Amino acid sequence: MKFGQKLLQMRIPDWAKFYIDYQELKYILKSHLSNPEHSDGEVDEEKGPGPQADVPDLKVSKLSGMQKCGKNQPSRDLAAMSQAFFTMLEDEINVAEAFYKKQLQSIQAQLNKAKIIYHNINDNNSQQPARIKALNALAHHLIHDIQMLVSFVELNRIAVRKITKKYSKMTSQPVEKQVVREVERLRTFMKALDLYRLRDEAEQFLMKQSKFAYRNAYTAVV
Repeated sequence: MKFGQKLLQMRIPDWAKFYIDYQELKYILKSHLSNPEHSDGEVDEEKGPGPQADVPDLKVSKLSGMQKCGKNQPSRDLAAMSQAFFTMLEDEINVAEAFYKKQLQSIQAQLNKAKIIYHNINDNNSQQPARIKALNALAHHLIHDIQMLVSFVELNRIAVRKITKKYSKMTSQPVEKQVVREVERLRTFMKALDLYRLRDEAEQFLMKQSKFAYRNAYTAVV
């Protein structure tokens, strides 16, 4: 199964618009190759090598003067196609990054809330079965949300690597590693270190909460 199809199948439906649009980026590349001058990757002997496309500085939110290349605007010139490709890639990366940060903050807030509830129950030395049960459900829900965000991150990370690799292959410009390094340096979702730390923290809390719930359930029975 091709990655584009796999991405469509594995993405979370409610988050669909926040994933990198791999298919549209691939279309931009194919629109360039639809030009006979570029379709076989050979160099025109009279014209010589095609223009080398600049790899954009991803520190800026948008690249000045560059427009997205949609399906109604096929790009046949390598330089123009590269501008369209990298502009759209950056826009897509920014959308994924913003959504990642928003979800991360939401999960962190929920975890902090769960910890406060846990300490309130524990400090009051009260069994409060209903609250303990609700807290246990909240802890499991947090783990589920984190797993969903991990999946989101991993699919988008693969999409960035695969589409830049495809760009390098189809244009004979080896920029894949350079672009990926730049994105990893400037966009936190590519490494997601905060997410993995949060996952460890949530898993530790779940273990502590589960032991607490079991201990109180046993005490109630006794």
